[in-house]
Amino acid sequence: MDAAMNLSFDVAEAFGSSEPLQQAAAVFLPEQSENVKAVLICLPGGSYDKTYWNMEVPGHRGYSFARHLTEQGFVVVALDHLGIGESADPQMVGQVDAALLATGDAAVTAQIRTAVKQGSLAPQLPPQNVPFIGIGHSMGAGIATIVQAETSAYDAVALLGWAAEIDVHDKTSDELAEIVKNDETSLATLAARLDQSETEYRLATATPSHAAYTDLPREGFHGLFYLPDVPPEVIAADAAVASRVPTRAAAETITPGFIRQYARKIDVPIFLALGEVDVTPAPYAEPAHYPSSHDITLFVLAGSAHCHNFAGTRTVLWNRLASWAGSV
Repeated sequence: MDAAMNLSFDVAEAFGSSEPLQQAAAVFLPEQSENVKAVLICLPGGSYDKTYWNMEVPGHRGYSFARHLTEQGFVVVALDHLGIGESADPQMVGQVDAALLATGDAAVTAQIRTAVKQGSLAPQLPPQNVPFIGIGHSMGAGIATIVQAETSAYDAVALLGWAAEIDVHDKTSDELAEIVKNDETSLATLAARLDQSETEYRLATATPSHAAYTDLPREGFHGLFYLPDVPPEVIAADAAVASRVPTRAAAETITPGFIRQYARKIDVPIFLALGEVDVTPAPYAEPAHYPSSHDITLFVLAGSAHCHNFAGTRTVLWNRLASWAGSV
């Protein structure tokens, strides 16, 4: 099996900055690269970097989303957000918030789209004009939502393990509908809610007030991330590659109302996927948050918790996503 190409993209121009800002990506190509189905730009969630999309666990095969999708004819680009993994740590371009991450991710996508059209991304990949699909998991799905709303970088988006209205646990269906209807009113208090959310997040994670990043211990999230059938060796391998989390970006994406303002702008096909145990107990309310899209697919993965790529049923989702992506 061919190794991934490890590439770096200069995104400083997107910020008008003289600061060196490189974003790292792992690019996976199908064996037959003359006629790929689409390019998948994959964004990781909180406490993850690009390895989420290509987990290799000794003694346990089949945990690589990237390998599975390249076998079905897709180019897979697993991206590290700025400040995460092997990407540069921004020092001069402002707070590492959701908007900053989205700006960098959009800049990388634009460069890759140009390279694919010109045939310069990889020697074995001839020039092609194919759909670009933004795929995000958890916080990465929130960032993908912002990227699409602000730049239209993708031709479709797949939002996995994500809820546009995160604070739904004690709300009825009628109350959720009212939230969507009165979205403008709720946004009037968004700034205050964002600051409150960050304060609560820092307290809950013991993150100092000056720290731009949070080291998030995985142990407290096992019940949300994995169902009991996930092998302990897989959980240990996942914990071993845990990444830091941009504190402000994390606080923003879990603040009720923050992502809704972007979600309602998306007018391309959307694939929503949640596990049977995930960040919302109301998955069927989610499509209402995307009123500008006329093509929304909702898929609930049985036998999976929040981190779908580790679930025993992961290939069911991967195959369903491949079928959808191939039809865009």
